[in-house]
Amino acid sequence: MLRHTLLALAAASGAVWLSMNAAAGPPEQPIRQNFEIWTGAEVFHHVWSLYAGTTYAPFGSVRTDGFRVRAVAGYGAYSYTSPRWTGANIQVLEFHGTTSFADLLAGYHKQLGPLTIKFLAGLTVADQNVADPEADAGTHFGAKAVLETWWNITDRTWTSVDLSWSTVHDIYGVRARLGWRLWPALSLGVEGGATGSWDYDTARIGGFVRYEWANGEASLSGGLAGDGPGSGWADVHGPFATFNVLTRF
Repeated sequence: MLRHTLLALAAASGAVWLSMNAAAGPPEQPIRQNFEIWTGAEVFHHVWSLYAGTTYAPFGSVRTDGFRVRAVAGYGAYSYTSPRWTGANIQVLEFHGTTSFADLLAGYHKQLGPLTIKFLAGLTVADQNVADPEADAGTHFGAKAVLETWWNITDRTWTSVDLSWSTVHDIYGVRARLGWRLWPALSLGVEGGATGSWDYDTARIGGFVRYEWANGEASLSGGLAGDGPGSGWADVHGPFATFNVLTRF
C-alpha cells in the first residue's frame, strides 16, 4: 500500500505542476473545470505527512452546485513515548511508526450566497506499522465523513471551517481559519485546529498566508502545536508548518 500511496502523491504533484505551468501560457478558450487536484505536507514536532487528492464534478463545474466524487491518499511517520513493563520494572520507551491511508468519498457541493458547503462521506482504509505490542497496528477499513464550509463575510474578510471523522480508531479532525484579503489574491489570517482520537489529541494555533489565482491557490501556515489534555500538554509541544497547493482544470 505504501508504494501505491507514494505513486499517487507523485502523480498528483506532477499534475499540479503541469497545470500551473499551462496556466502561465497564452490564454485559451475558457473550459468547464471538472477537476480539483491538490497536494500538501504537514510537519509537527513528532509527526510528518504527505498527501494528495482530487475532486471530480461529473455533471458540471467544481465551482457550482452538484454531485462530487473525491479520492485522497497520504503517507506519514511519527514517534511517541509510553511507559511499558519490561519484566523487571517500568521504563518509558520510544516508538517509531509509519502510517498510510486512502479515502474514496462522494457528496454534494452547495452554494448559498456567500456561504459554500461541501459534505462528503464514504470509505477509508488506513495502515499502521509500529513495533509497539499495545498499538492497534495493521490495516483497517471503515467509514469517513467530511464537512467543509467557506463564508465570505465581507469583500475583505472570510472564514472557513473543516470537519472530518473516521470510524477507523475514531479519528477526528477540525480546522478553522479567519482570513483578511490584503489584496484580492493575497490573504493573511489566523487558524486553529485539532486532530486525534479518544486516546490521543494534538491541537495547534498559528497564522497563514494564502495566494489564489484563476485556476488554483497555495497556502502556507505555521505556529505552535501541543498534545491534548489526555496526553500531557506540558510534555510534548513545539512548532508546526503546513503547505498546500490546489489547481482546477
